[in-house]
Amino acid sequence: MQMIFSLTDPTPLPSWLIASLLRDVISRLLGALGFGNPSHRRAMLLAPFAAYAGRVLARFERLLARHRAGSFRLAAPRPDHARKPEAARKTPRLRLPRQWAWVIDVVGYRAAGMAENLQYLLSRPDAAGLLALYPQAQSMLRPLGHMLGIAPAGIPPLKRRPRKPRPQPQHPRRLTRKEREAILWYPNSEGKPMKLLPRRLPRD
Repeated sequence: MQMIFSLTDPTPLPSWLIASLLRDVISRLLGALGFGNPSHRRAMLLAPFAAYAGRVLARFERLLARHRAGSFRLAAPRPDHARKPEAARKTPRLRLPRQWAWVIDVVGYRAAGMAENLQYLLSRPDAAGLLALYPQAQSMLRPLGHMLGIAPAGIPPLKRRPRKPRPQPQHPRRLTRKEREAILWYPNSEGKPMKLLPRRLPRD
């Protein structure tokens, strides 16, 4: 599908057309990945990124299909203590870099143009209103935008959780000479004082 619609046109778009335009933009973006710098140290990560972007697009299209059918229901947020730790994997999971706009750094201006189109599309009032209804869609597209160096108006930045203050180490109070003298002697089972350490101590 070739893009024949201007992303800057203020005419409201239906959800199916937003999904079609998003597919076209991401398809062009994936086509631009082949022009990346092969000598770049992260060039080998472009193929996993393409697979990741394809999965994000498929999940977003399924969400819009359920939106059109009226069968989508917002799930209640789970408390933090209900999250189960991930099971150990036999093969380590490949994690893409979290650096801002690392894909643009590898591919260059070709990917930058597609990223700009994606920003225009997701910042439109109709697309932003649709994304505001579904926080799941924002969670899908926010990491993708971070890798492309864009921050669409329809996807608010993720709120950082406040860090818990670290407990300050409690240093024990330094004993006085008299206190140190007192602990050198302690009563035994017969009640008689017994010498625990040499009585001679360094001066304060």
